[in-house]
Amino acid sequence: MHHAHIDKFAYQDSPVHRLDSRVKFIVVVVFTAVVISLPRYAVSVLACYAVGPFAMLVVGRIPIGFALKHILVVSPFVAVLAFSCVLYDRAAMTVRFGPFEWVMAAGWLRCAGILGKFAVTMSALIGLVSTTRFSDLLSGLSKLGVPKILLVQMGLLYRYIFLLIDKAQRILRARAGRKLRNLGVKAELKTAGSMIGSLLVSSLDCAERINWAMQGRGFDPDVSGFRTLTPMRIRRADFVFCAIAACLLVGLHFVVRIELTGGKTAG
Repeated sequence: MHHAHIDKFAYQDSPVHRLDSRVKFIVVVVFTAVVISLPRYAVSVLACYAVGPFAMLVVGRIPIGFALKHILVVSPFVAVLAFSCVLYDRAAMTVRFGPFEWVMAAGWLRCAGILGKFAVTMSALIGLVSTTRFSDLLSGLSKLGVPKILLVQMGLLYRYIFLLIDKAQRILRARAGRKLRNLGVKAELKTAGSMIGSLLVSSLDCAERINWAMQGRGFDPDVSGFRTLTPMRIRRADFVFCAIAACLLVGLHFVVRIELTGGKTAG
């Protein structure tokens, strides 16, 4: 596995890819903060907010299936939190959606709100990562004043995580090639513990060799900066992108106000 597999779509060329990484990062952070701060029962307006990330994915030529797959991978953790709202928030609420009206537990609305906010914000994050090379993103974060020690850790993790994945895959293949029968739960757990221990020792040894190699080449996290082939400068397209994002957020703000004043009431 090569590290380019993690952000393989970031090496394409599109209007979104050519935007400055700092501009995209700031817009996504502001968009995420606005979506998270929406009222807990404002569910229908989340479909309007999803237009922004969807347009970013489409213009950036990122497959929608790719985004949905990554959202589903981490969704179980949020789903547990969301469905727990149904258990303790059983207050009756009258919900109006256009000409339709029905009564349901408020917990289901809160559950739908959490899942909707998660899907929308994750789509924006996937759009950012899939249209920005990780090295460009780190360089932009460095210019925005993010602590250098954090950026160095993120850069090393991104660069060498595929080595750890390769080691784990080789251990699993070796185990599958030598497994002739089921040894029972106790023996299988013992074998799995030995495999994890072997992976840990191998990883520590690999990290030590990498550290020696980097020191031998004069790497100093306090001096070495993040250099990229992409020039870091704000262009006219970046201002247009910011203006479109601002108009979207401001316009949706008034939509939310209308929705809250005339959309739903609790009983």
